[in-house]
Amino acid sequence: MLKRLFRYLRALFGSLLGQVENPEVILEQAREEMRENLLKNKERAVQAITERNRLRAEVEKLERACIDLERRAEMALRKGDRELAKQFLMEKASYQRSLESVRQALAQADQVVEQVKLAIKRDEERVRQKTAEILAQKARWKSAQIQNSINKALEGMSLDDVSRDLERVEDKISRAEAEAQARAEMARESVTGRLAELEDYAASQAAEEELAKLEARLGLAPPAGEAQQAQPVQIETSEVDKELQELEAKLKSDSNTTTPGT
Repeated sequence: MLKRLFRYLRALFGSLLGQVENPEVILEQAREEMRENLLKNKERAVQAITERNRLRAEVEKLERACIDLERRAEMALRKGDRELAKQFLMEKASYQRSLESVRQALAQADQVVEQVKLAIKRDEERVRQKTAEILAQKARWKSAQIQNSINKALEGMSLDDVSRDLERVEDKISRAEAEAQARAEMARESVTGRLAELEDYAASQAAEEELAKLEARLGLAPPAGEAQQAQPVQIETSEVDKELQELEAKLKSDSNTTTPGT
């Protein structure tokens, strides 16, 4: 009893200490941190692509504006308004300077987007590898825990105690079997047992007769040869009845003999 209590307290204390630095908890936290970092990097990639798309739309807008200003300058020259055409061209030059600046920014944004996409792919591959490692380490930790539990159970096991328990159980089983055999033997030797056997036999014969009647009514009666084989059973029944009559006559005679003396 004290050994079991000591083992329980030791296991409880070890469990409380293990919760402070549980490898399974640490591994799960590392896995969650990697997942969160990957999501943050993907969000940064989305922002970079959004900025790239915005710059691309701005380039297209400036290009259309330059084309439109050049078309207006041509129309002004056809009408002979050289001054107006010059203003359109000056405005176009301003748009072209802005266009070159935005094009440079777009080129840089394209490079950043490609770098971010590549970094995301590397992060995803790294997360997959680390996740596989974490799962393997968790499996190793579980296996180690199970092995430690088995070893602790074996350490606290006493084969001598088990052997003594088995011997006591074997002795009880042997005694119970011997008692059951003795009671069965007494039941067979007793008058009640013999009467029970006779009653069982009579019930069996009645069932056989009822079955024969049912077979005859259904046209399933056995052949004549089989019917002849059943005759020894009837002879045995008559012998039992004869023995019973002799026993009753003997008891009656003994009763008559003792009556005058009294």
